[in-house]
Amino acid sequence: MKRAVLRLYSIVFYVIFVVVFLLILPFHFIFLQFKAQWAHDVSHRLNMLWGWLILYPIGIWLYPKNREKIDRKGIFIFAPNHSSYLDIPICNVSILHSFRFVGKAELSDVPLFGFMFKRLHIPVKRESVKDAYRSLDLSRKKLESGRSVLFFPEGTIPDKRKVTLLRFKDGAFKLAIETGTPIVPMTIVNADRALLDDQTWILRPARVKVIFHDPIPTADLDISEAGALKQRVYQLIYNTLKEHGAVREPEAQP
Repeated sequence: MKRAVLRLYSIVFYVIFVVVFLLILPFHFIFLQFKAQWAHDVSHRLNMLWGWLILYPIGIWLYPKNREKIDRKGIFIFAPNHSSYLDIPICNVSILHSFRFVGKAELSDVPLFGFMFKRLHIPVKRESVKDAYRSLDLSRKKLESGRSVLFFPEGTIPDKRKVTLLRFKDGAFKLAIETGTPIVPMTIVNADRALLDDQTWILRPARVKVIFHDPIPTADLDISEAGALKQRVYQLIYNTLKEHGAVREPEAQP
């Protein structure tokens, strides 16, 4: 009985997910025809609205913590852990800055959604070294234009039955040092309880904490310190997950 209720609940969510996106899609078509930053910022705010309308009404409640410490006028590289397909709308709602995220290129092939994604955000083919460099160059340009960038340093969603936090990739940390951009570690707790990446697509109501850690300055760091910066952010997020009872053994190492 419980399983049947959850399946019905999940169907309602996905219907809302699609309907709300289709309602805002014409506005994406309009604003993403322009190259002006303000137009792309409007498109980003539409995604923020989309996130609100698909998460809260269905019972996925977000609780941002320490967000007030992040300067609203600052430019940052946000680095959250990745535990669920819900992380994208969760970040859209929780982060008050206009940002662009680096995501897998396959999202560009999703009908309709791909139109918005490849024009607003930064696609990357994870298996291609050349494409990884291209995405970092695009990220650098976004930062130079005055927009923040979001990386999921793990690069993918880990199998939560085996590991809590995957090894971090280097890109976000090297870019932060090269551009002197402060990096903001973020810990998302319980998103995987709402929607676990187990191919069942079953959704559950959940209280999701989004913890913003103090920005880490990088202006005085040398590129040789990228590894240490990566390990520092990894350990901070891992320890925070552990404090909130979200660690599953065996743990990964940075």
